[in-house]
Amino acid sequence: MDIEKAADTISESDYGTHTLVVYEDLEKLREFYSYYVKKRIEERNEVIQLAPFYESEDSVRKSLSEGHISIDLEKWEKEEKSLIIVDSLKKYFGDETVESSYISSRNLVQDAKMMGKSGVSILGDMGAFPYKHRIQELVDYELFLPSHYDIDMKGICLYHQKDFNRLSEEQKQKVIDHHERSLKI
Repeated sequence: MDIEKAADTISESDYGTHTLVVYEDLEKLREFYSYYVKKRIEERNEVIQLAPFYESEDSVRKSLSEGHISIDLEKWEKEEKSLIIVDSLKKYFGDETVESSYISSRNLVQDAKMMGKSGVSILGDMGAFPYKHRIQELVDYELFLPSHYDIDMKGICLYHQKDFNRLSEEQKQKVIDHHERSLKI
């Protein structure tokens, strides 16, 4: 799917949507998240949590501030507190359990609402799981999450094509079926 169309499709979906996005390379991923973040932060007054795996937090900041679709990082990350960038290894394998990670997401939505934001989008790269050789834990994590959130949040699970290919056909199908929408960019 065209990158801009994919970002628009997810952007225009209702809160609660749990989406799977499989990307071919980092260039496409950067274009996708840059377009999505700009649209949701500037036009939709939303909080975005972006958890990259195949690039550093600083390289994401550079892509967002200097790329072809740029945003004012100082404003959105520091002043407005609308952009949170956290390494996916820390997000998925830090101090939190799967259950507490989900509770943190719910709390993030509550905090966003208190700040007057419309909701939250969480874009998490699942590459940390294959890197740690935890494919079954990845599938279990995905199946633990609801297929549709009951809060003003969009969950966007990002998979590099090579990581997605490491799943068995049965695992791939379970992951695809558990998401409301699956896109390939």
